[in-house]
Amino acid sequence: MTKEHDRAAAKARAQAAIDAATSALARGEISDREWSRLATDALAAAYLAENDSRWQSGFDGDAELWREARGFLLDAVPASGSFLDIGAANGHLIDCLRTWACERQIDLDVFGLELNPNLAAEARRRLPMLADQIYTGNVLDWEPSRRFTYVRTGLEYVPAGRAASLIDRLRTTFVEPSGRLLVGPINADQHAPTMAAFQAAGAPAFEVSATDHTGKTRFVVWTVADQHLAPAA
Repeated sequence: MTKEHDRAAAKARAQAAIDAATSALARGEISDREWSRLATDALAAAYLAENDSRWQSGFDGDAELWREARGFLLDAVPASGSFLDIGAANGHLIDCLRTWACERQIDLDVFGLELNPNLAAEARRRLPMLADQIYTGNVLDWEPSRRFTYVRTGLEYVPAGRAASLIDRLRTTFVEPSGRLLVGPINADQHAPTMAAFQAAGAPAFEVSATDHTGKTRFVVWTVADQHLAPAA
């Protein structure tokens, strides 16, 4: 079997497990937190089936496409500061962002939060110098010991309908005053529901976007922790 076949099968197994958890949640058989654990464990099983840094980060593509698809996150990061990645997986993203930020003369002190303990352990193994900055916990109830200048997350880490409450929780609990909450990168089909979630949370939404060499456009939607502040130039 080819790598493409194996990865397609792994994605299908993960999606089937997530769909089953979503159905159980809708029937009231599990809680939001149990749904998050089941969904994350399903993804982790797929990611850890290979020893590939990008695949373990949930990305199926080469190094060039990875940078095109993720590097533009820094277009929403105007200055140095601390950066927390929620859903950090094996830590490859924060490792790359730190390097890419240096090229822009931006110094990022990077942190990760990962629900699946096996992925968190892999992140600590890969990045021993950051081991104390890789946390294991569920974003729905994990309480940070500090706030961060920038917090990145994806809305796939909570059940449908809970996105606005996650945005509100992160803005008020995780992000420093005047800091930024980033959601993404997201695909074009996720743009409208993401903007709707920000609106439902009462968070003014700004965005950056990038189109890779295959013609695919992705977006990062962001907001400031203080809704009365305008975005920095």
